Amino acid sequence: MALFPAQAEPAREASRRRGLPNSYELGITIAFFVLVAVVAAVSPRFLTSTNLMNVARSFSFTAATAVGQAIVMLAGNGGIDLSVGSVISLSGVVVAQLLVWGWPLWAAVAAAVATGLAVGWVNGFLVTKARMTPLIPTLGMLSIAGGLALVISRGRPISGRGPTWEAFVNLGSGYLGPVPYPVIYMAVVVLIGWWVMRFTQFGYSVYAIGGNIEAARVTGIKVDRVRMATFMISAGLAAMTGVLLAARLSVGNATNGQGDELEVISAAVIGGISLAGGRGSVPFVVVGAAMVAVIRNAMVLLGVSAFWQEVVIGATIILAVLLDRLRLWIGRPT
Repeated sequence: MALFPAQAEPAREASRRRGLPNSYELGITIAFFVLVAVVAAVSPRFLTSTNLMNVARSFSFTAATAVGQAIVMLAGNGGIDLSVGSVISLSGVVVAQLLVWGWPLWAAVAAAVATGLAVGWVNGFLVTKARMTPLIPTLGMLSIAGGLALVISRGRPISGRGPTWEAFVNLGSGYLGPVPYPVIYMAVVVLIGWWVMRFTQFGYSVYAIGGNIEAARVTGIKVDRVRMATFMISAGLAAMTGVLLAARLSVGNATNGQGDELEVISAAVIGGISLAGGRGSVPFVVVGAAMVAVIRNAMVLLGVSAFWQEVVIGATIILAVLLDRLRLWIGRPT
């Protein structure tokens, strides 16, 4: 069977667009630099090296997790993963508890990531085999994973001591030269994510499914297998983020990732990933995550109430979604 039969034209067009910046992505990049300039003008503390390093470190966790979220969303058909915040919590608690029990660092990290992959597999199974709308199983897993984190930790922070624990903490707090390890982690995840989505058959398949799921089936794409893989990637990256966040904070805590799913989704949407699927480019989730982080940091520097910070971030997400709807409406054939 030909890879690109005539029936698969929507999928082929989606594939042709993958990885290529569009006017929205260029616009949001320009808007980000304008935002940075404005914040720097109103708050001289913003451009200090310490503050910029803190901003970079904070959005690196969000951006790395948003890569997985973006892949789920690019597959379309209601694709969204609401469980990532709780997976961050659960994996951080798992790795901390295993280290306290005396596990080697590599084994504890592997077990924590495997826990995340298991959550992703359940999400994918319920979406592809039980034919559930992604919102339902991932919302359920948000509660289940968050509850398991509380059960394992007994509602208390988990912290350890000794050389293995110090090596663990270094994963989140250490530097390679002047660059924090979490920023390096983000860069590696984004580069690999971009390469996979731009140059591999898996990336083509994700865009094709998001563009037209029935046309993707006609081309011979294993739709269920690919969609399940997207949820496992999302949860796996969230789990690794949870490990590094626990290392950064030097504690495994069930509250570590609470609410992070909204920030991750906002980074993807602001970065140009379409909620309808099939449109967007992975590297621009970094711009989305950075924009959210800069807005938050600016409000902190300006003394804005934490309550109003949530209002502003929520309004930013809604604006990004409205722009996404507008892009789809403008691009719709007449």
